[in-house]
Amino acid sequence: MTSPAVSPGRPQLLTAIRDEIAARGPMPFTRFMELALYHPQWGYYTSPDAPERIGRRGDFYTNVSVGAVFGGLLAMQFAEMWEAMGKPETFTLLELGAHRGQLAADLRDWVKHNYPDFAAALNVVTLDYPGTLPNAITGCIFSNELVDALPVHLITRRSDEWLELFVTEENGCLAFAPAPFSTDALRDEVSRLTLPDSDDFVTEVHLEAGRWIERVARSLQRGFVMTIDYGCSAAAYYAPHRKVGTLLCYHQHRSNNDPLVRVGEQDITAHINFTALAERGAASGLPLLGFCDQSRFVAGLMEKAGADFLARLAPKAAGQLKTLLHPELMGQTFKVLMQHRGMEATRLSGLKFARKDALT
Repeated sequence: MTSPAVSPGRPQLLTAIRDEIAARGPMPFTRFMELALYHPQWGYYTSPDAPERIGRRGDFYTNVSVGAVFGGLLAMQFAEMWEAMGKPETFTLLELGAHRGQLAADLRDWVKHNYPDFAAALNVVTLDYPGTLPNAITGCIFSNELVDALPVHLITRRSDEWLELFVTEENGCLAFAPAPFSTDALRDEVSRLTLPDSDDFVTEVHLEAGRWIERVARSLQRGFVMTIDYGCSAAAYYAPHRKVGTLLCYHQHRSNNDPLVRVGEQDITAHINFTALAERGAASGLPLLGFCDQSRFVAGLMEKAGADFLARLAPKAAGQLKTLLHPELMGQTFKVLMQHRGMEATRLSGLKFARKDALT
């Protein structure tokens, strides 16, 4: 029995991409990824008729879809941030990439029942990418699995030269084509990276993630930035063994490495270069507060919650916690990056077990 043919993607979106290629020439992958995920009518995340993307009936799971215990853990950390800031009258929690608002609902519910004083100060604001960020935020700007879906450039090494991979059309199908870099900004960024010198190495460059953290820095007046996502340090990201990069696509809980099929019908992600994100944040006025994997983050919060924390959880919630902690599930896959403005001496429970050399 033969398997069904793989869909090329949403017809209207493919037409828009082909028309742009015909008008402007080969398309940088960052532009292709932007259209595939965020085209206002036909993008994977933005299409009005898109099915559920997250959970059992979707394409992938997230920390939020595991269950409400994740929101409870984060509520503990946000309440501690509020206390460290001197309990301001209003603590704005700006969640970026909020999807359908499930995490915000879990947070509000947990805070209402466990931190009534904090509940009176908490102002939750949710925005999807790209969005216009508000000014003068006092509190925390938070994202969970957003930055991995920001558009990336693809580069490859051919005959001792780094080239950019563009999307073009060949014989009626989308295909990759290497060519010189499309922008000076990309060329400059590549010159700063420590990359292997082996031919046919393929990897990603995160210019949009850098621009994103700069916008976040302009938005935050005082407080914290918390970014939860999968990724690693620059040294691990561009290690010689990672010769095909980190780009992956997800469809019906199966991964593949071909972003040029199912266009608009599958997720496209790339791991985060957390070293670069931390450095760009620091250059924009957001010094690093700490970095750790999710298992260490959760362990720190559990210690703060007390010895009876597990005993107070329902059996279902205990199972959710195991998924968040287990190194082969989400515990080591996801990382937590904390940056700040004006909170230099703050010690957060979620960073208690963070290693100081984790980003080197």
